[in-house]
Amino acid sequence: MTSQNETPAASSPSNGDGGEERSRILVTDDRPEILGTMRTALGGQYECEFAGNVEEARSRLAERPFQLALCDVHAAGEQALALAEEILVEYPGTAVILATNEDNPEVADRAFELGVHGYLVEPFWPGQLLITVVNALRWRRLEIAKSAHNRNLRESFQTIIDKAPFPIYAKDSTHHYVVSNAKADELARLQRGSVVGETDGAFMDDVAAESTRRVDRRIFEGGPSFNSEERISIDGVEKIFKTIKFPLVDEQAEISAVGGISIDITAEKEEVHLRDELAVSQRQAIDELRLSREETVDRLARAIDLHDASTGEHVNRIGVIAAFLAERMELDLDEVELLRVAAPMHDVGKIGIADEILRKPGPLSADERTSMQRHTLIGHEILSGSESRLLQMAATIALTHHERFDGSGYPHGKSGEEIPLEGRITAVADVFDAVLSDRCYRPAMSVIAAVELLEQGQGTQFDPRIVDALVRNLDEALSKRD
Repeated sequence: MTSQNETPAASSPSNGDGGEERSRILVTDDRPEILGTMRTALGGQYECEFAGNVEEARSRLAERPFQLALCDVHAAGEQALALAEEILVEYPGTAVILATNEDNPEVADRAFELGVHGYLVEPFWPGQLLITVVNALRWRRLEIAKSAHNRNLRESFQTIIDKAPFPIYAKDSTHHYVVSNAKADELARLQRGSVVGETDGAFMDDVAAESTRRVDRRIFEGGPSFNSEERISIDGVEKIFKTIKFPLVDEQAEISAVGGISIDITAEKEEVHLRDELAVSQRQAIDELRLSREETVDRLARAIDLHDASTGEHVNRIGVIAAFLAERMELDLDEVELLRVAAPMHDVGKIGIADEILRKPGPLSADERTSMQRHTLIGHEILSGSESRLLQMAATIALTHHERFDGSGYPHGKSGEEIPLEGRITAVADVFDAVLSDRCYRPAMSVIAAVELLEQGQGTQFDPRIVDALVRNLDEALSKRD
């Protein structure tokens, strides 16, 4: 049967699912009664085209984009399933609905394994068809939005790690590179982007390549993270690297890749400032190696914990407490979520502070306090300069979480509402969690003593409203902390 085209009047601007322009739908069927049902249900709200067979449907798809394709299994059988799979692969912007005259669980299972967005059993009534179409289009838009979001995250991630002054990379279980920044490509003496897809054998000698593979295999087998100096020959030139490798875990909690940072310290090994440069590189690498915000913060927490063991669990909790307080301060949900992810990065600058200061059990001297206070400026320097709202907020928090409400804090002596709200909230969350935790220089306080400390600091160290919000909701705050 020849195909029939229907283009409804342009006076119907809605597509039936909230969009401003009508979605185009391609229906593959050759039965007049089914086409009549589809015209009745869809014609007034969508721009519909009808194809009488699979080959005609393929031709229509090649000519113009469609937002949805409805494939009839009754008319085309296995060809309809093949067409559905083809559309899902070759036309990712098109949702797919399968229609069949037999409620066959095997066909349904296969359809959803392919990834179709809807499944109809004939006979169906117009309302049922319309609901299925609306849901399929919404589902596909969500998939497209998620794909675009993930693509933006990957691009942002690549932009950030490309700014790092040291090689950053990740390898899969076959030892092929899946992530590489500009410095890694430069070190390998390959064109930009050429390291991805290669193995170490492409630019290392056999001994060095096998050595790195042994480390990678050990991590994939569940071994500990690797943190050591390596001597590696690249193009016949021996270099000394400070290398850190760690497992990257997927959604199934399985190790999917080994992430790494290899800093060339051949010429700078004896220089005092190497530690700061290494710390910055570690931070930049771990900051963006994971594509989700939660994974990013987790890696940052691990990097800090390697340098200052007292902060590891602290940074894991402070984001939850800060977000809890932000909700009580009636911030927008978007700001609450940003603060939840950004607050744990408040002390990132501590990776630029000497171990002997961070781990000193007694009081700090005046010079040591001055050095310690630099962590606010170091953290701000690490996190600033990005177009990401998350990193902008994290940079602000890193800089201002030690400012005091009365103006006696550091580094700039801001007071009152001159201090950004996210900095004031993080200051309360930071102290609340810190005093309830054991430190090398003092045991944890009781809850009562911690509350008294915060209340004594109202109007001097802390914003009174934020302390009030914490005290009023103390039990819930403690449960969040746990």
